[in-house]
Amino acid sequence: MLWNGGGRRKMIAINNVQPFPFVSRPIAVCLGVIVSYGVVRAIFVTGDLPLFLPLVASVLSIAALGKRRYSVEGLTRIGFHLGLFAYFLSYPILSPESIDPSIREVIHQTVGGMLLLMVIGFEAGYYLKKRQHVRLDADEPLSLGQRQQKWLRLFVCFGMAAWLVTLLDYSYAAGVSPTDALLTMRGAVEGARENAVTTLGHLSYILHGGLYLAAASAVLLLTSVRRISKFSTFSYWLVLLICALIGFLAGSRAIFLYSFIPLILTIWLRLSKLNTGRPLRLVLIALTALVVATTWGAMSALRGADIRNYEGGFEEMNPVAHAHGAFDIYSQTAVIVETFPEKIDYEYGRSLVPLVLGWVPRTLWSGKPYPFSIFANIIKGETLEERAASLAVGLPGEGYGNFGLIGVLLWSFLMGLACQIGDAYIGRMHSSNPLRLFLAAMMAIWAAMIVRGGVPEMFYMGLNVVMFPLALSWFLSRRKRIAHPRTLTASPIGVYQRVN
Repeated sequence: MLWNGGGRRKMIAINNVQPFPFVSRPIAVCLGVIVSYGVVRAIFVTGDLPLFLPLVASVLSIAALGKRRYSVEGLTRIGFHLGLFAYFLSYPILSPESIDPSIREVIHQTVGGMLLLMVIGFEAGYYLKKRQHVRLDADEPLSLGQRQQKWLRLFVCFGMAAWLVTLLDYSYAAGVSPTDALLTMRGAVEGARENAVTTLGHLSYILHGGLYLAAASAVLLLTSVRRISKFSTFSYWLVLLICALIGFLAGSRAIFLYSFIPLILTIWLRLSKLNTGRPLRLVLIALTALVVATTWGAMSALRGADIRNYEGGFEEMNPVAHAHGAFDIYSQTAVIVETFPEKIDYEYGRSLVPLVLGWVPRTLWSGKPYPFSIFANIIKGETLEERAASLAVGLPGEGYGNFGLIGVLLWSFLMGLACQIGDAYIGRMHSSNPLRLFLAAMMAIWAAMIVRGGVPEMFYMGLNVVMFPLALSWFLSRRKRIAHPRTLTASPIGVYQRVN
């Protein structure tokens, strides 16, 4: 029986979702197989040996993942290790011949040492504060009464309207139609005014996050409410499909992943309630990976212009064709090492300013330091006024550009602390709450993107995605406590319980 928030008890929502499996060790095994394949391929096919220090770093990362069993409450940590492998370790091991041949051996040694320090610093920061206990009163099942459902329906409408307002605001300021703005993926909209100033300004950043408020609310309504009308069901699925489509049209690899998560998780949670067997789940995972990879390849081929003007063929949508540019951040990090401090002096912590005070408008603080990724543009000969999109320098590259190898260790240590905080928050949520898996998956992508990208840019992009779902989880918990206050009593097992 679940509390409905209206002063009486009624059977409304049933949370019979099967527990999310422990994934840290299976992922470690999979990475171990990939690394073994890379070693064999490099030796017997290309004749080149994998880069030694990245290989050692990958082994250390795999060992760290396999040491402890983690499920949902460890996905942020897993996201870091997957991001580190995908963007920094995979190409030096799987395809060492594709790494820039002009990189000197001493630079290879330095970058390899940086990757080792990344694993050590992250794990030290993650386990500095022990994740041993959570309060019993924080571990309560999710209950969606009539009032909570009404609020969620309002959040769906508000979130979609908020996102639509940002689209209309930009199209009006740029002097183009909303369709032109929507279908131009990460490129200049044809006929748009230069340096268009929107009416909403920085408020558009917040309102754009309403898309994920709508998606999170739709996930809850589809997975935690037993009886809803066919029209409502159709509407909520439509919201998830629109969220995925908007992520595709954004032309950003990070936004693409964020936007597909709500749809994928809802399918997973709905199938979990059917008590499907493991073979069907494995098939689902394989199909999902295939669809996402194929769609990602199409997005990578189409982005940069109006998709209606695309003149390429289907062969250009092959995800393999775009993998090198997306995942070989190792070579870009080598450029940072060659530049700092020989050509450009260390930043000595100044790149943290955009991370902490990035929300302060430059009109109020004209001297605010720019994100560290601007140096990647400068190294390429671009200027602040005329430059391509922000280039990925990676978490280790930014740390090195601030304090050298000590900076790499410090930046990874701070990343470990941040991921521990995120996983601890997830660990306090009840296993039946769909927002637990929703937020964990989003935070895992967030961690991986911060590892890859310019740190402030990826931080604020992820913050825009998770801030409303986080607020939603707090709101539902708050409403539940108000509607159904608990009396703390002694328990035979004590006040605290152990997690994992």
